[in-house]
Amino acid sequence: MTTGLGADFVVHEDDTRPLQVDHGRTENLRVEVVELTGEEPLWAERTTLPSGATRPPIILIHGFAQNRFSWHTTTRSMTAWLAADGWEVWNLELRGHGRSRRRSGTRATTFSDYPNDLGRFAAALTEPAFWVGHSLGASVAYTADAENLAHCRGVVGIGGLYRFGQAGWLIPNIIRLTQKLPRSVDIGDIQVHTGLSGRILARLFPLVDMAAYGAPIAGWWPGSVEPELAKERMRKGFDYIPVRVWQEMSEWSTNDAVPWDSGWRNTTTPCFIILGDRDTMLFPGEGQAAFERSGAEDKTLLLLDDTHGLTHWGHLDIVLGKHAPEHVWARIRDWMVART
Repeated sequence: MTTGLGADFVVHEDDTRPLQVDHGRTENLRVEVVELTGEEPLWAERTTLPSGATRPPIILIHGFAQNRFSWHTTTRSMTAWLAADGWEVWNLELRGHGRSRRRSGTRATTFSDYPNDLGRFAAALTEPAFWVGHSLGASVAYTADAENLAHCRGVVGIGGLYRFGQAGWLIPNIIRLTQKLPRSVDIGDIQVHTGLSGRILARLFPLVDMAAYGAPIAGWWPGSVEPELAKERMRKGFDYIPVRVWQEMSEWSTNDAVPWDSGWRNTTTPCFIILGDRDTMLFPGEGQAAFERSGAEDKTLLLLDDTHGLTHWGHLDIVLGKHAPEHVWARIRDWMVART
């Protein structure tokens, strides 16, 4: 059932090898490194069973200043888990991120670049896909669907930004500082690489993990991610920040309005919104607006918490934490199966 590649796709690498789905479980999977050619080339990894997918395609969309490692590490991989279950998994790197930047030199200068990338990529597939986005990647999916840039089977938003900078104190204060930047200065091409900060955080992991208990902003709930996995995620997964995009996000906060709101209120695409109860990078109320404002009749909200004494949930651990396979990945799988 593997989706055929359109004429604009080029396969650069094709290899079948064992991937560790989770600690103690390894699956033999086919991984292709694929380029969508064009004026702004995009790169993605397609992962399937060696004999091909038996379920429809999924496009994974990373968040702000991130890349394909949002979904995949050496010891735990949502990409591999879904592929082993039969899905055709596309781990997309948006313009200016990961291979799309390194191999093609693309640069994002405005938020609209991202949904346009997703729409073009989805339209190039020969079969409609589910769109699964994390953090700002969920906002990208909401926008592409709201603007009807390509047909979508369903949107899954994980810790997805809708309202922004309305809770806590640190992010709102950073936004206020951002608003003081001179409007006359053209900063559209300024790109800040966060790789160094990721490597520093990785070295300081024990302190960073403990500090998350009281920090105003933290990437995960303390103890929810194994040290080596967290270090790899920070070393490899931190990417470029386009300053213009951050400015736009700051405007959304100031005006309490996102550019895709009116289209999202009219969408009929099924959506599944998943949020973490202790997410200090995207407070639950800010993400819940995606569920409340969706025009779809088929919409589901899941707020993960410690109801059974398991754990609280933050921002990165909701995708790659110790309990994500059972409590997040499996629920997404079941939701998509019901709509296949």
